[in-house]
Amino acid sequence: MTMSEEERELINRLMDLLKRTDEWMEQEAPRVQPGSSLAKDNALTNPHQVSHAAIQSIGTAVDHLHSMRSALMDYENNRLTLHTYAPFTLTRGALENASAAIWMLAPANRKERVRRRLWWELANVKNAESLLNEAHLSEDGGIQRRKDRVLGLADAAGIDRAHLKGKPQYQEYLGEGGRFTEMVDGETNLVYVMWKMCSAVAHGDTWIIPLFDLQMLRPLEPGVSSYRVTAPTPLLYSGVQAAMVLVIRAQELFFQRAAKHF
Repeated sequence: MTMSEEERELINRLMDLLKRTDEWMEQEAPRVQPGSSLAKDNALTNPHQVSHAAIQSIGTAVDHLHSMRSALMDYENNRLTLHTYAPFTLTRGALENASAAIWMLAPANRKERVRRRLWWELANVKNAESLLNEAHLSEDGGIQRRKDRVLGLADAAGIDRAHLKGKPQYQEYLGEGGRFTEMVDGETNLVYVMWKMCSAVAHGDTWIIPLFDLQMLRPLEPGVSSYRVTAPTPLLYSGVQAAMVLVIRAQELFFQRAAKHF
C-alpha cells in the first residue's frame, strides 16, 4: 500500500523523536553519591542494589527504543521504512522496563523501595529456578542460596516475608509509571493500556488486528479475502512518545535519588 503523506510525515517525526536515544546510548551509568538517598537504599539491598536494577531497567528501555530507530532506516534504499508488527514489540519492552525503574525508585518511603527491589530480585531467582526445572538442568544449590540471601536482607530491613510472596505483576509497575508521569485519563492508566495493545501484537493476538490499517486485495473464497496489513502509525507514535517520557522521568528520578542533597 502506498504510504500517504500524513504517514510519511509521522514516520519522520518518529525518527526525530528517537534521535535522543543516540545520546542515551553513549551515556555512562550515573554515579550514586555517598550519603544520598539511593546510597542508603543500596546499603540495605547490597549486593542487589536498587541503583543497579534501576540502571538495568532504564538501559533496557533505551536499547529497545534505539533498536527501533535503527530499524526505521532502510540504508540500502536510503529511505525510512516501518515494519508492521516488530515496532510494537520494541515499544512494549521500552514501556515495561522504564516503568519498572520508576516503580522501584518512586516510593517516598525507603522501606518500600527496598521491599520492591528485593521482591523483584526474588522473582528473578524464581524465574531462573523455573528455567532450570523446565530444561531439566541440575544446579549446586545456588538457587536456594540466592533465595536465602534475599530473604536475609528483607529480615535485616524489617520487611515481612509475607510481603515478598508471588511476583510483581506488569500491571503494578506499568500502573506506577502511568501515575508518576500523569499519563492517566480518569480511571484509565494509558501506559498500561498502551502496553496491553503492544503485548497483543507481540503475542500475535488477532483481536488487535482491526486497529491496524487494512487494505483488501482480493476475495479468495466466500467469506475469505486477502488483506495487506500495515502498522497504524499514529498508535505507534503515541506508544513511543509515552515510552520516551517514561525514560526521561525515570532518569530524572534516578538523579534525584542519587544526589547527595536529596
